[in-house]
Amino acid sequence: MDTHIQLSCDGSDRATAYSMSSKIVRRGDHLFVGWLDAPDENTGQAGVMMGVCDIQTGALLKTVQLGEGKDNHCGPALALDGNGRLHALVGAHHDPFLYRWSDEPEEARSWSEPEPLGPKDTYPALIVDAEGTLHVAYREYGDRWQLQYRRKRADAAWEAAVPMAVSPTPGYNHFMHDLTVGPTGTLHLTFHFYYAESGNSRDCLGRAAVHMQSSDGGDTWVNEGAIAPLPLTIETARTIVEGFDVPDYNMRVGNHVVDRDDHPWFYASMPDPPRGVLWRRTGKGWETFELDRALPDLNLADGKSTALSYDASGRFHILVSTNPDGLEKPWYDTGHEVFYLVLESDGTVAEVKRMTDPDPDVARWLPSIEKWDWARPDASCADGHWFTYTSGVNAGLISQKDYNFAEKTQIYLGKRPLGGFGT
Repeated sequence: MDTHIQLSCDGSDRATAYSMSSKIVRRGDHLFVGWLDAPDENTGQAGVMMGVCDIQTGALLKTVQLGEGKDNHCGPALALDGNGRLHALVGAHHDPFLYRWSDEPEEARSWSEPEPLGPKDTYPALIVDAEGTLHVAYREYGDRWQLQYRRKRADAAWEAAVPMAVSPTPGYNHFMHDLTVGPTGTLHLTFHFYYAESGNSRDCLGRAAVHMQSSDGGDTWVNEGAIAPLPLTIETARTIVEGFDVPDYNMRVGNHVVDRDDHPWFYASMPDPPRGVLWRRTGKGWETFELDRALPDLNLADGKSTALSYDASGRFHILVSTNPDGLEKPWYDTGHEVFYLVLESDGTVAEVKRMTDPDPDVARWLPSIEKWDWARPDASCADGHWFTYTSGVNAGLISQKDYNFAEKTQIYLGKRPLGGFGT
């Protein structure tokens, strides 16, 4: 297959995970790529890393460490503003995010001292709008875990957190949220309610998907045509799709993109029958494209790790990790390989390419892609989309006694050229 550039051989087992966090940003002659390195021993700290790469070749020029994290959930989120300042949230796992910025991000000494946010943050979805305001959505730990939103106007302090949604039960919840800014400056937030009555993460199911938007920079939020009573609950949310009353109903959403008409699209794995679906908002409501019908040789069910982007021609770019033999396997299965899909604006498939050679003992998974940025459309994905993925095995669940957080993986960088593969 295509030759990809190795960025690290010390990667965490979830080095490039969590597609709500932007990990690939271009600035001038450089490409900045974030990932997470594993510690040398299970009780150590993970390294929150950023590679400085050549924008033309992808060659790794140097590596800058932005901070540390206590486990494999602590990867960074990056965002570049219109003045060329690179902003980073050093991810945490039920600890404060550390906010840093730099006007010369390739130089380690140029980065600001870490500013803690907190108190117990996880999974940053960080963006910057055309006015230079930073916006972040994230999960906050508590008795009932919340989806929260904060912003920081240019040259101002971070504002107080606003609860956007709250879990219906105490204990575990993963919102699988994502936050973007559209071509009109409208903010879009998508998430799902994923919980269990027991509060145990192993019992949780994805029960409903939700979209919210703000046309005034985050002051007020609308949920399907109505002012959102914050925080939303499963009783008050106007859902895109739901299965609250269906036994064992389980869906999972991926990150979203916004098209030139300011309409969000997102990928989701759906139950009954298990399948992969692309959801699209239109002026008439939500529509679906059944990707399984267009791609019968790929299994897209059961919460596969995915990453979604857009381009100037209106096409959609999806990376998905799945079994090359079309078998339905768990999302972390060692038989997974990375596939690159390109879809036309009407949802039809234009291109499919397997990016990795099959190896049944090592998963190629957790893809991350250069995200389309409506605040900088001329520079965004200008000569094609860069992407990363993790090559290694899943170390397990943190709740397991034999969980090996020090498991090492390899991190790779690749690119789809503007004209397509092989050109």
